[in-house]
Amino acid sequence: MKWPHSPLFIPVLLFTLGGVLSFLIPTPLAICLRLGCLFVLLLFFIQIFKFLQPIQTLGIYSCFLIAGLLYFKAYYTPSPNHFQNLKEEDAQLKQIEIQSLVGSYSFSTNYVGKVKGMGSQKTTGSVLIRQFKDSTSKVWDSGQKIFTNQNFEAIKGPLNPGQFSYKNYLANKKIYHQLSLNSANSISTASQSLSLRSYAENLERNAFKKIEASTLSSSSQAMLKALLFADRNALEDRIKKDYAHAGVIHLLALSGLHIGLLVGFLLFLLQPLKQFKYGVLIQSFCIISLLWMFAFFIGFPPSVSRAVCMFSFMVIGRTLHYGKSTFHYTLLSFFVLLLCYPPYLRSVGFQLSYLAVFGILLIHPLLQKLWIPKSRLLKRYWEWTTVCLAAQLVVSPISIYYFHQFPSLFLVSNLLIIPIFSLFLMMCVAVFFILIFFSLPSNVVTLFDLMVTLLNGTVSRIAQQEAFLFDEIFFSTNTTLLLYLILIGFVFWGYQKKMWTFIPIGVLLVGLWMTLVDEQQRATSINSFWVFHRYNATLIGHQTKAHFYYFSSNPEQTQSLLTDFANSRSLSKTIPIELHNVYVQAPFTLLILTDDAPYELTDFEPEYILLRNNPRINVTRLLSRYPPRMLIADGSNAPWNIVRWKKSCQELGIPFYNTREEGALQISL
Repeated sequence: MKWPHSPLFIPVLLFTLGGVLSFLIPTPLAICLRLGCLFVLLLFFIQIFKFLQPIQTLGIYSCFLIAGLLYFKAYYTPSPNHFQNLKEEDAQLKQIEIQSLVGSYSFSTNYVGKVKGMGSQKTTGSVLIRQFKDSTSKVWDSGQKIFTNQNFEAIKGPLNPGQFSYKNYLANKKIYHQLSLNSANSISTASQSLSLRSYAENLERNAFKKIEASTLSSSSQAMLKALLFADRNALEDRIKKDYAHAGVIHLLALSGLHIGLLVGFLLFLLQPLKQFKYGVLIQSFCIISLLWMFAFFIGFPPSVSRAVCMFSFMVIGRTLHYGKSTFHYTLLSFFVLLLCYPPYLRSVGFQLSYLAVFGILLIHPLLQKLWIPKSRLLKRYWEWTTVCLAAQLVVSPISIYYFHQFPSLFLVSNLLIIPIFSLFLMMCVAVFFILIFFSLPSNVVTLFDLMVTLLNGTVSRIAQQEAFLFDEIFFSTNTTLLLYLILIGFVFWGYQKKMWTFIPIGVLLVGLWMTLVDEQQRATSINSFWVFHRYNATLIGHQTKAHFYYFSSNPEQTQSLLTDFANSRSLSKTIPIELHNVYVQAPFTLLILTDDAPYELTDFEPEYILLRNNPRINVTRLLSRYPPRMLIADGSNAPWNIVRWKKSCQELGIPFYNTREEGALQISL
């Protein structure tokens, strides 16, 4: 069996590696450009002297690596007129144009805005806008102009270890600052330039109003929004959690399955065009145009962009008779999307989407050869099985790296649900078009609600088999990379069947074993005390020898913090303990004061003092009695008390730590 071939493979791989290196190498763009020019001159020098020509191929391929590095460096280097490079003055008028809606929440509506000007200076750059809701606030549309004197604020990172970093997520999109606005400190223009984006958002809002006005159940309405508009936020957290635990969360993301059905429907609908001259070209142009209009309409999510781009190249290639190499078109779509929007490289959805496709293209043929059933039904189910196995095999390492869980019943879930999911998806489209132009008949509403209940119930039943869900798995970056290198080695052996390929596989397996041993030794050598931040709750813990002993004042409220912490490091156990007002692990001593705990203790000199739950004490007297190395206040305390305690510490010259501002505190023991 031949390895799938594409002349783009090595150039695209090197260009992507260059993009990855751009984030690891802190060298400024100007210096990288000079070094790149020197390399090109060196390559030209090699071309002149014949005795150096054997290495010219290596030099040419290296150009793709350097091109990727420079391209990504240039993209993420702010321009000279970026607003963050200009001096910001108080009460300086800022003009901002709304680009897109991020989401609507209980107390605010968030947008991405483009800073068009500061005072008399024209600027560039994007900013996160938080519009706090009040009685007079109205939702802003894309293209609308906003004027404000508010100063920019740096976006803060997570306050606790292991938590999702919204700061890094936005930084990947070149957004580093935010503005907090309301009707009192901002003015919006009454008129706006109606852009294509705002027109699409208006259409989407109108479609949502139609869905919400229907007699469908709330679950059915949410399913329509998720499957037709890529709005997974409409689904309940419980539903999304069940689909993730059952291993079919990909069904809720618009992807190749959905776009493939759309392409099939368009091919059927536009079939009569083939009867005319140039009908095939017209059909292809219509399909590609409609696909990209759909992707634009729902905001270009990574999975849809990947599928639409790949299907577009496949349609073009087959129309022009350039072959049917899906592997080549997948590589081409990957490269084009990276060129058009470099943040895709660090997008989790983009990574998972392409890894799944490459897994199917490379591993599925190898698994298919293991068994060739004679029955047509068995053959069909075996094909589904190998497709699911191939995709899951490639996606699992990075999925565990990001989400720290492995649903072992993924195969059962996919084999049960995928055969009927295509029909369900077509019914979703039919129901949507009916309710847009007509009123839904009661029997259609009953049938669709029943199908949604049956689908969600089946997924929930599988997800409830907790014995088959392996969670709180920690994979380091090195472990994940080694697993992928080992997988590539086995796939290469599957195509080449050369015994020498086992040598690098063996070396990689030894490297993986040594990495795991080293990580385990590092974990057992850690000895740290932690004070976490949670509003109106206390969570403290002691990590020692891969065990984490913790105390929580509200286990339900702090469970997510504990899970994030455990997922971000190699821990074998998390053990709850009871605490009163003293914690001693020589030489570490901690005094914990609450609203009702006495602190008059004899023969006790605490190194640290933790205040929680607003203790009614005279802090100046406390610090005079027990002068600690640090006074700590966690999130269970009121802000006004924290201000008062901080002032007392400053007067006495004692360090003060506030988790509300500085996040979780780690004390190495």
